[in-house]
Amino acid sequence: MSAQVMAMRQAESIGPVPTPDFCQAMRNLAGACVVIASADGSKRAGLTATAVCSITADPPQLLVCVNRNVYAHRVISGSRNLSVNVLGQQQETIAKRFAGMVEGVVGEERFADGLWADGLSGVPVLQDALVSFECKVVEVIPASTHDMFLCEVIGLAGRMNQESPLMYFNGNFAALG
Repeated sequence: MSAQVMAMRQAESIGPVPTPDFCQAMRNLAGACVVIASADGSKRAGLTATAVCSITADPPQLLVCVNRNVYAHRVISGSRNLSVNVLGQQQETIAKRFAGMVEGVVGEERFADGLWADGLSGVPVLQDALVSFECKVVEVIPASTHDMFLCEVIGLAGRMNQESPLMYFNGNFAALG
């Protein structure tokens, strides 16, 4: 048996690292703060996240990961549309509102801060974000407690002025540079 085959068999028998260890390690992976927002009829919902990345440029697609237990997941699943709003360093209060870190601010009240407008598909789009990507969901892939939404970008908005983004690192919000 070749060394490569033996190594593959050994790797198959190795389980995942303990969840607390993984969470501690992930604190070292800085991420851009975004607000993922959606609307389904008269219901609007959103959440702060870092689990977003580009998939392809042609066609323009993003990968957006959302926990199935949050209300926004139900709204996204119902509408099949969402926006990914990249926050600038001056928008920490918006990040905290949508992360549930501002006492007494829930649901629709989260949209009281920032310049929100309806996008092409009716989802809330943060007009004063660094950039906002309006997307339609083209595929949903289950992954443990989350769903991965593969999204086609159908609209762009925001300031797009290259200012410093709001980052999340080691459990804290921070500016880049």
